[in-house]
Amino acid sequence: MEMSLRLKAMRAIAVCAAVGAAACGGGMEEAAPESAAEPMEAAAADESMEPRVFFVAPRDETDHATEIPLGLTFGVENFEIGAVPDEVTSVREGVGHYHLGVDTDCLPAGEIIPAADPWVHFGDGSDGMEMQLEGGEYRMTVQIGDDEHRTLEGLCETITVRMEDGI
Repeated sequence: MEMSLRLKAMRAIAVCAAVGAAACGGGMEEAAPESAAEPMEAAAADESMEPRVFFVAPRDETDHATEIPLGLTFGVENFEIGAVPDEVTSVREGVGHYHLGVDTDCLPAGEIIPAADPWVHFGDGSDGMEMQLEGGEYRMTVQIGDDEHRTLEGLCETITVRMEDGI
């Protein structure tokens, strides 16, 4: 059973890397792992069963062309993503949805994510979007909220991307 989980985790890492490379479009290439042990260490870390949210694309500290919409794709481990019900009578435990903050940081756990700038809500359960951005550096934050859009402990990641003309 443990080997099966490890293989699934390694496959998920490979799929995330492939999706990230395809969706990034114009980003800088990342260095290949220095040893075969690195994927095994990542798989072992996944076995901790701690939930986490992350950007599949783009990668942190990458450059992107302003002429092409920036593709943003989110991922999650050990947590369920689902659309917010039409009528929320109670918060579903262990289920949430993505929120994207532009040029903002993670909100503290337990805070309601505003339904206004700089936040974009993905209450339909989707995992990304494309954005047309002007040149400059941007902080992108993906944060999971529950059915009431309340932030959850540890389910947030912030990256930096640079948009440049003529890349």
